[in-house]
Amino acid sequence: MDWKEILRRRLAMPNTGPNKKKTEQELKDEEMDLFTKYYSEWKGDRKNTNEFYKTIPRFYYRLPAEDEVLLQKLREESRAVFLQRKSRELLDNEELQVRMDKRLLWKLPIFYLYCVCHRASQGA
Repeated sequence: MDWKEILRRRLAMPNTGPNKKKTEQELKDEEMDLFTKYYSEWKGDRKNTNEFYKTIPRFYYRLPAEDEVLLQKLREESRAVFLQRKSRELLDNEELQVRMDKRLLWKLPIFYLYCVCHRASQGA
């Protein structure tokens, strides 16, 4: 196709020229059509190609009913194991005492000097 033919066809259709003013309603309709087109394409593509959302773990499980004995036992056992693990992470009483003693040893000389200076200033 040569340029002359393209120009003749373009001039033959005066309503499609670039100088044609579209009404406000036509612009809104065109915008809405484009939006729905692109939105449906985007939504469809995400739904079909993205497998990530199928692997999201479940965060909440309902409590087992009273007649579901096995599920209740499983829940109690898992809770006991969790609490045992957390209690092992905590410091025992002896270790806490050792740390407290070390901390007091660092503070004690400063406190002792403060008391000595305070008594000296009161007695003088």
